[in-house]
Amino acid sequence: MITGITRGPVDLVTPPDGDNFRYGLGFPMQIGPRQAALLCNLRTEQMPTGDFENGADVLLFDDIGEISETVAVPITRNERTTHPETDSPRIIVKYPIVGGFVPYGARRADGQAHPCAGTGFGVSEALDFPMLPDGSYSKADKTKSMVRRAVVHQLTFDGRAFTAHEDRADDDLLAVPESDWIVYVNGLHTAIPDGDDLLYPACATTGDASLCWPTPTAAGVCRWQFREDRWQLSHFEPVAMSRQADEPRILYDEPVELAAAEPSLVRDHDGSLLFTARMCGDDEEDHVIRVWRSSDGGRSWSTVIEQSQARGQAPITINRASDGTVYLAANALGRERDLLWLWPLNEQRTGLLEGMEIRDALEEFGPPPTGPVWFMDHPTAVTLRLGDGQWHHILVCRLMDRGEHAGAAPPPQTGMYVEEVTSSGPAIPEWHFED
Repeated sequence: MITGITRGPVDLVTPPDGDNFRYGLGFPMQIGPRQAALLCNLRTEQMPTGDFENGADVLLFDDIGEISETVAVPITRNERTTHPETDSPRIIVKYPIVGGFVPYGARRADGQAHPCAGTGFGVSEALDFPMLPDGSYSKADKTKSMVRRAVVHQLTFDGRAFTAHEDRADDDLLAVPESDWIVYVNGLHTAIPDGDDLLYPACATTGDASLCWPTPTAAGVCRWQFREDRWQLSHFEPVAMSRQADEPRILYDEPVELAAAEPSLVRDHDGSLLFTARMCGDDEEDHVIRVWRSSDGGRSWSTVIEQSQARGQAPITINRASDGTVYLAANALGRERDLLWLWPLNEQRTGLLEGMEIRDALEEFGPPPTGPVWFMDHPTAVTLRLGDGQWHHILVCRLMDRGEHAGAAPPPQTGMYVEEVTSSGPAIPEWHFED
């Protein structure tokens, strides 16, 4: 049972290499017996374009009270380039890196050394746009002249140093072997172990992956395997499929499908898999909660929870606290972005128990400077073994003033928040180590 949540001040604000950027989304993962890494997304500020991301940093930590941007190391940044035929300026916008890792020193359940220990991967989008004179881009170009590329980063940790290098594919497509599926965007949760493999939530299409909204699409589960000294995508299993709306919304002159995006995945105490995704496209899908379950290792899935008008129009994730309590985290209905809430699943995994507030940005910080609402969203959580040898359930979210998407200066509260969720039962180890 979840018993509490810390609510501290902002943890990460400005990266070491520029005060015109702010930290946003964060994805923690275990990388050693008592060491964790935080993959940190960056956003470009004071530009009249929303979602103007700028790559990612990584920082290592063994105590959440000591998390600091002073130890952050850049992995990737946006690139400025030119069109190969017209020589017109373009910008490649780098989006968050989310992946998985087998910690250094990890062992299999039988006590043998894990053959992939100290290695992992990360996936991100690189969206190539025409660059405007002020150095920004137009989101309307997503449906006109944007080029999407999937980027894989191979990650290592040897107990001392963490490395990340881009594993650039020849065709820039993350194609699933012996399949028509192409993985084009990551989910909102780091991968979970499955034997020696890693299971990773993501979205894929059998259409043109370079489009803003490729069709048809699915949110589902990828299997990654370590072969030939690198992590490689081996399989994709769709869980939630997009579909046509009866009366589709029009965005940038294009109809929008009813879609599933930003998926997340956990393993339950009985070994089954639980999955959710952000549904969107009309008033029903924008606010519905759905949870899927698989009891055969992810080969087949069934809907076990469906609740209408249950959340805000914002990302939702499924997470497992340190004692095994499975819960959903999202913005509350009617407080579309500025009140984060969690709902534990009942023991039968057929419904939700009474919820609990994570953070209320409006109550804590007052009205946002430019409004209309704060964006306190994109919650994601992982249980980590830290420097004290104990397992801690770490939840990360971002906060920004909605006006920053239109170029407003960031207020002092903007940044990444790293909290701990406590629970009453004994901790269930996520990984096996010798000590």
